[in-house]
Amino acid sequence: MYSREEAKQLKQEFWTTFGQWSLRKRKSKGKGRWLLNHTGVRGYRLKFETEKKTQCVCLEIIDADEVIREIRYEKLLELKSIFDEAMDNELIWDKEFFLSPDNKIIRVYVQQHGLTINNRQHWPKIFAFFYQKMDKLETVFEEYKELLDY
Repeated sequence: MYSREEAKQLKQEFWTTFGQWSLRKRKSKGKGRWLLNHTGVRGYRLKFETEKKTQCVCLEIIDADEVIREIRYEKLLELKSIFDEAMDNELIWDKEFFLSPDNKIIRVYVQQHGLTINNRQHWPKIFAFFYQKMDKLETVFEEYKELLDY
């Protein structure tokens, strides 16, 4: 087991290494940094997440106004078949994802299980999962983002 400080340091090293690795790979394909919070469409963000033995690549609707969040979700559902096909029908559509007891968002995501960032030998598989899935999700989002704007 790791101490709290060692775990924090390992997590920081993981994200730094992934960021450098993915940026080199993206630049070789003529792309820049990941969109993430800079989607160009208010109320949406793309996100990498890892906890314990689960990794997720997410598209989140984060608008604080529940009515607007619902409208954004309806627009996203209009493109569901396109997103599902691009993501090999692995997407999970969660209309009521709770970040905390009083903070609800809508999350569309794909996940993998069984790997942990605490094991450096797992990193290449996690990096590959993150890269492949986010690249697909980001590509579809970019193509249809005008339709998702509210």
